[in-house]
Amino acid sequence: MKRPILLSLLCSAGLPAVLLTSLPAAAQVTSNDDALPAAAPAKSQSAKKAPAGTTHAEKAPHAKSHEAAPKKPAEKKAPAASAPGASPAPAPRLPAAQRVGAPPDVPAEPPHPVVIPPPGVKVPTHPPVPPEDIKPDPEAKGQTEARPNGLRVLFAANSSGMTQPMIDAVKAEARKLAGRPTLRVTLWASASGSTEDLSTPRRIALARALAVRSLLIREGVATTRIYPRATGLAPAGSNPPDRLDIVAEGSVAAPISEAQFGTAPRTATP
Repeated sequence: MKRPILLSLLCSAGLPAVLLTSLPAAAQVTSNDDALPAAAPAKSQSAKKAPAGTTHAEKAPHAKSHEAAPKKPAEKKAPAASAPGASPAPAPRLPAAQRVGAPPDVPAEPPHPVVIPPPGVKVPTHPPVPPEDIKPDPEAKGQTEARPNGLRVLFAANSSGMTQPMIDAVKAEARKLAGRPTLRVTLWASASGSTEDLSTPRRIALARALAVRSLLIREGVATTRIYPRATGLAPAGSNPPDRLDIVAEGSVAAPISEAQFGTAPRTATP
């Protein structure tokens, strides 16, 4: 009794579903007749503007992209092609850093040397010490004698004072030497004494040489040309012992070593 009822229920429920699936699908569309006439001209104008084969959906993104894209600056026009037969313009030479595989640029001239000036150092300078002013000694005794290559000045024993005639004779000789700047001037000074006291005659001989040197400098003889030599005690057999010889000789200045006391002289002692 139950089986026929179940079959009838299944058939009654499945028949409408089978019919719905077997029928073709159809969409229900409603339209507003009042709005159709106003939309028709706009649709026709858009259809005229759009090229054939494109849809409104395809044009819309293209138009938007044109509106959103920023305006690019106008590109420079390429130069016109040269006339046929003319040689093409050379391409601009790029720097070596931009040329791949090209050798580096070699400058036409070497770079100028870098000169670094030394720091300025101020060295204090002092004027040369003026020579002593030699004045005549009223108690002095002595005289001068002309020599072939100079002048001999004779002093009193144990004294370095000079009389006015002695000073005038030395100054006259100094003026001659100032006019001959290539000659070196040697002052050989000696004094009398004993071998038991060698210091006193050397000091007296040095004082005589410095006095004559001051007179020569004041008359224009350069100090670099004058070489005082205080030998001290006069050599045995030389007369007179208390004397000073001004000897001008040579054409080249003597070495500095010969200007020191106690060194071997270049010329023999007069």
